[in-house]
Amino acid sequence: METNINLEFRLQEESPTDWNQNLLKSDLGNIFNTPEYAQYAKSRLGWKPLFLSMINSNGNIVSQTILFEIQRKKLGKFSRLTKLVFNKLKIRWIYGPVILLEQNPMIVNSFLKYLANNYKKLDGTTHPLLGTEFRMPSLQFQKWSTFIIDLRQPRESILANMDKKSVRKNIERAEERGVKVFEITDSTIIDYHKILNQHRLENGNKEYDLEDTVELWKLLKPIGFGGYLAKKDNEIIGGITFSFFNKYINEWGIARTKLDATEKLYSQDLLKWKIIEWGMVNKQKFYDFSGVNPNPQSMKEVGILRYKRKWGGIQREYLIIQR
Repeated sequence: METNINLEFRLQEESPTDWNQNLLKSDLGNIFNTPEYAQYAKSRLGWKPLFLSMINSNGNIVSQTILFEIQRKKLGKFSRLTKLVFNKLKIRWIYGPVILLEQNPMIVNSFLKYLANNYKKLDGTTHPLLGTEFRMPSLQFQKWSTFIIDLRQPRESILANMDKKSVRKNIERAEERGVKVFEITDSTIIDYHKILNQHRLENGNKEYDLEDTVELWKLLKPIGFGGYLAKKDNEIIGGITFSFFNKYINEWGIARTKLDATEKLYSQDLLKWKIIEWGMVNKQKFYDFSGVNPNPQSMKEVGILRYKRKWGGIQREYLIIQR
């Protein structure tokens, strides 16, 4: 245990029993800081989770964040005949720190100072609802962004904010062309996995292991994870999974087939809209379209930014913090 500016830092290898209950007290509480996601990261990614609690002088927990220890093996020359293997430790966190009481910049600065004083290699992101006014000379800060729809608005307002000529029109086109949307189940998660890997290969990305997809589904579903498949004439043409822990929807794996693209079936637009509709019906708070470069460096990034902006969400910046 360490103290810093009247804050105690408690680092544990096992999750406290009230961890998720505390996360639900704040809009910043998110699925990436749950023991369930930590279990997935440990078993499938090989990351070691550490549960960091920050406690004030009154004994109240003011922040919780899961830190992941990631070991990277690197060969180093010892002589011409011998090589040593060095383990390089990196600390990673996602959408943290989770502030449980008032959003006090001092808490974030203390969190960053703690990390800077205790670890050499850092790689983390803040939450889009937290703000970006944090700095520390020894760390590198890069602004990233996402678009967030407030699902507590009236349905008419959400629709009105969407681009009429593209997003709303594409949703209508998908429905007119016979695209149907179905909820992903335990028995169809494998179908989703197949088209996800097909989509990744077509875009030059590495395939996911089936065990990774199934394990993620099984661990996160009880606390808020689901998905939809799109079909045309009973053939799967697209899919999206999403998390919704703490009434905060995050997009995960997006899958699209060649058939959807060549026949212009617009399944992705319809799938997103179905998730937004589901969120409104089920009293969710926010829909996060996931990260996008606010200063695009390629035509691909320009296209991604343009597409996500058309959905009418508020652009919120967050920080990528590294050393």
